[in-house]
Amino acid sequence: MTGDARAGELARLASGLARGGGFELPGSLLLWRLAGGRPEAPAVASSDPAADLGAALERSLAPEARRQGAHYTPVDLADRVATLALPGRPPPSTTVVDPACGAGALLLAAGRRLVAAGIPPAVVARDLLWGADVDPLTAAVAEAAIALWSGGVAPGLGHVVVADTLRLGCQAWADPPSGGFGSVVGNPPFQGQLANATVRSGTEQAALRQRLAEVVTPYVDTAALFLVVGVELAGSGARVAMVQPTSTAASRDAGAVRDALAGRARLVDLVLPHGRAFAASVHVCIPVLEVGGSEAAPDWVGRLASARGVPEVDLAGRPVVGSVATAVAGFRQHYYGMVAHVREDHPGAPLVTSGLIGVGASHWGERPARFAKRTWQRPGVHVEDDVELGPGLRAWLERLRRPKVLVASQTRVVEAAADRAGTWVPCTPVVSVLPDDPGAVDLLCAALCSPPVSAWAARRAGGTGLSPGAFRVSTGLVLDAPLPEDGDAWAGASSALKAGDLDAFAARATAMHHLPAQTAAEVLEWWNCTLGRGGVGR
Repeated sequence: MTGDARAGELARLASGLARGGGFELPGSLLLWRLAGGRPEAPAVASSDPAADLGAALERSLAPEARRQGAHYTPVDLADRVATLALPGRPPPSTTVVDPACGAGALLLAAGRRLVAAGIPPAVVARDLLWGADVDPLTAAVAEAAIALWSGGVAPGLGHVVVADTLRLGCQAWADPPSGGFGSVVGNPPFQGQLANATVRSGTEQAALRQRLAEVVTPYVDTAALFLVVGVELAGSGARVAMVQPTSTAASRDAGAVRDALAGRARLVDLVLPHGRAFAASVHVCIPVLEVGGSEAAPDWVGRLASARGVPEVDLAGRPVVGSVATAVAGFRQHYYGMVAHVREDHPGAPLVTSGLIGVGASHWGERPARFAKRTWQRPGVHVEDDVELGPGLRAWLERLRRPKVLVASQTRVVEAAADRAGTWVPCTPVVSVLPDDPGAVDLLCAALCSPPVSAWAARRAGGTGLSPGAFRVSTGLVLDAPLPEDGDAWAGASSALKAGDLDAFAARATAMHHLPAQTAAEVLEWWNCTLGRGGVGR
């Protein structure tokens, strides 16, 4: 369907929805101009005409537009964002802006919130709701949706505009409120920079960097940049609440955004919606910022972990793994270099992937593994291929042919297994921990797998994994992991783990850190629940 045809269909629906509600829409709407006039249409009955119009817009989108982050925000999620952005009883003059308003779902939710505070719908629609979108038809639908919601009162002239707020900021509107907007809401398009459909062009990157400077790092999701713009648009004391990919809270690529926000706003909350927020495959959070306050280094990852129910543990001042071991992880050349040398059922040098590593155990030979786009039952590296292995790969394999601990790289709790014989070959990006004392592999394995260390790791790296609640284990995270100071309890935990008694291990490995009783109980419950071993989790 062409742009004009889409506008015509949506204009007819808007006209019919208004007629079904017993009113007419204003003649000034952008939607009429895009459709070439206000069409005649039969009445359409609806309990929520504004939402019906927005849903019709999403249905009309081409698949490419959906892949670029265009999704209509569900009502319950929109209401949650509006409540976070407009706590308590908002003053009658509170203006609300959505800098990437789409079909207006967030603005409508804010409108409902303002009406609940006693402000007439007509006043809210005409004076208090502002928005912008880069797509003319989308902005036109948002404007018409507000008019449908209010019973025929359109937003004030120039309140809903066609503009790129990332590039223009407040200049997107000819006459924005002096002193900034009273509240900012949004569910901006998620555009990760590793997918061809959403990657920014060089020209776009340069234009954004010219205005937003160092926050525009090469791989930061475009959605995170809207948080910076939202804080720019908000007045002192105003709140900014936007749906974001969890990468905004946790990834290194969004670090510059978090740093920039810290100087201008205070992170007052970070909320996780239940389940999938909308039809995208990305998992989301809702950061809530209050403009005018500032924090030197707000703990976004810790807030994200708290929202997921990860207990807070204090393990500061302990010796760390890096004081008794080194850690290495393979690189792409090691992964691809081994492809030609992996054989099925070659037990001399088992290839161990992250998926084969459990808590204190390797499941090599017990469960299938994925490597080089194939499923293997018992993959092994044919290390006898002296010449073909190449000097770089051979030197790497020789370095790892010693007692070590292998740590899974994507996990919800730390999972590590002791390679006492030193024969296992880690598959990139598995982390290998090489103890200074080869006889300490079981102790190190128990220390890394302990429930308190898992909670510590989840609060430092939560949200960096590929699934909700998972985190990416790096060599730096492993080397910084705290060790217990109670040597006898540590030895008991190590013995229990080696024997495969996870109940005894979990109890002893928690006790060896001498946590307060309540904290220890919370950590044990969280760890067991996360592993699916009972308990009540979130």
